[in-house]
Amino acid sequence: MAGRSTEQLTEQIRQASEIVDVVSSYLTLKRAGRQFRGLCPFHNEKTPSFHVTPERQAFKCFGCGAGGDVFKFIQMRENVSFPEARTILAQRAGISTESESRTRSSDAGPGKLDIERVNRWAAAWFQKQFNSAEGGAAREYVAGRGITEDSIARFAIGFAPPGWEALSTAAKQKGIPADLLLASGLVRPRQEGEGHYDAFRNRLMFPIVDAMNRVVGFGGRTLGDDEAKYVNTPQTLLFDKSRCLYGLATAKDAFRDQKTAVVVEGYVDCIMAQQSGFTHAVATLGTALTPDHVRLLRRYVDRAILVFDSDDAGQRAADQALPLFLTETMEVLLAKVPEGKDPADYLLSTGPAAFSEVLTSAIGGLEFKWKQVLTQCRGEATAPDRRRAVEEFLGLIARSGDFGACDPIQRGLILNQVGKLLGLSGEEVSRQLRIVARRSGGVSKTPDRSEGTPPISRPATVLNATDRAARDFLEVLLNAPEYFGEIAAEFDPREITDSHLREIALAITELLERPAEWSLSGVMSRFESVETSARIMDLQLAGQRRGNYGGTVQGALARLRQIREQRRLQELAAAHRARPAMTQAPHGTTGHELLQVARGVGHFAAQRHRATPATVGAEPSAP
Repeated sequence: MAGRSTEQLTEQIRQASEIVDVVSSYLTLKRAGRQFRGLCPFHNEKTPSFHVTPERQAFKCFGCGAGGDVFKFIQMRENVSFPEARTILAQRAGISTESESRTRSSDAGPGKLDIERVNRWAAAWFQKQFNSAEGGAAREYVAGRGITEDSIARFAIGFAPPGWEALSTAAKQKGIPADLLLASGLVRPRQEGEGHYDAFRNRLMFPIVDAMNRVVGFGGRTLGDDEAKYVNTPQTLLFDKSRCLYGLATAKDAFRDQKTAVVVEGYVDCIMAQQSGFTHAVATLGTALTPDHVRLLRRYVDRAILVFDSDDAGQRAADQALPLFLTETMEVLLAKVPEGKDPADYLLSTGPAAFSEVLTSAIGGLEFKWKQVLTQCRGEATAPDRRRAVEEFLGLIARSGDFGACDPIQRGLILNQVGKLLGLSGEEVSRQLRIVARRSGGVSKTPDRSEGTPPISRPATVLNATDRAARDFLEVLLNAPEYFGEIAAEFDPREITDSHLREIALAITELLERPAEWSLSGVMSRFESVETSARIMDLQLAGQRRGNYGGTVQGALARLRQIREQRRLQELAAAHRARPAMTQAPHGTTGHELLQVARGVGHFAAQRHRATPATVGAEPSAP
């Protein structure tokens, strides 16, 4: 659309980005009346305190204080600037921002948006090579693993040719700079001399797509004799393998229905599982499960089934995963594929029904670990050996991150489950855990953090009387803009001394002068600062909690008039004191004016008392 201003473009993107849809790309939201609720992505919590209101196109977390519109959500979640967040949402909505992108300075080097663009180009280029004459070996391998044409297209499987500069040359022909390829992890600098070489060579390529359908990185399986069977994109501004799950983009819808995630180890395992109808399958990227993986899963599902293919792998999975899942409000099960096969081969040889039985036979992580303990205690195990095995089991729980400070209900469930396995009461298990914890130096703690921007921290602001009246006006207008007519004649935002409050007031009054364009999210989209949006949400919620909009307006107007009359009284008094007695006007004119103004001050004070609700002037309670 030619001739669009930045403001018009922002508004077009905002209207095309329904906040519930956008937020649902990152976490599972459940309807709660007129709102949606979920676990906050900006801080670690076990009870949902993150609310999204479709009517206002806004979000608010009552745990960490974060709040704002759809732009601020992306800014915080992706840790990007306002222009970058706007471009991410524009791409999602299919709105072109090309003219703006050309004029934006790139002095700071490639950013997340630049990396995503070159990754998307590379994914398409790899697909083209897969379908070329040179991609015959890749197509043969894929066919041998049982992957269908539909799955090839769905997962955008590609091929990286064996040459050292095949991708680099193609990128150069497209005008893609080398520094962008390097920032994306698609090339590596030569150890000797200048220049770069392709990071992926003679490999089957798996684009890694996140919840926002962005190509964030790649995984490549060798088709030759390379010692490194799999290679991933190195860590970039956009990609961190400890925070990504392969198949998430295609599994997230199934997560909402199943409330369960099936976690496998490999790319092909994930593809074959989804191809066979297990669309809630995802895969780690050649790394063990991390705390960030667990937090990512917990935003979507209540339960995870870890699928492994050997006894040794199962033991490692249990040992590594149990401490991560134990203190989360999330159940973990372990399922073993028979005959030491990986899930992809097992699905190909036995079919979906047999794999479904594998998942159905999955056992709880604690039970799995306890069976290992029992195995250690059988046969020629001595009493000290058995005691050590039991203490090891208890130590696993005691060492779990934040177990001592976890949700009391979840802690009780874990203790009861352990008690049943050990034949002890929950109280006795708790006592034994305390003993084991003291021996091992106490219970470890996991930092209370999450991805994205840290929680909003706003120091308390002391407002003067004028600013407090203005704040009351804004709290009303953000909820009931129809009161603007009563306020407009006497409310001048330029009189506000608090700079942030003044900026908000100016934006609100400017929008209210164009009532057809009024919306809460429209106010927030005028600001690039996430802190300002959070303060707007605080004002809106404070006004909503207090209600009585008419009384609040009348009380604030009375206070404003009283403040102005007091100011006039002070000015007259100062003038009266400065005027020599012989030059004073006859009949005490100034004194008469002082008396009239003083009576007016008293009148406005009485009017304020009658009109102001009981809570007017009080600071809103903390969310």
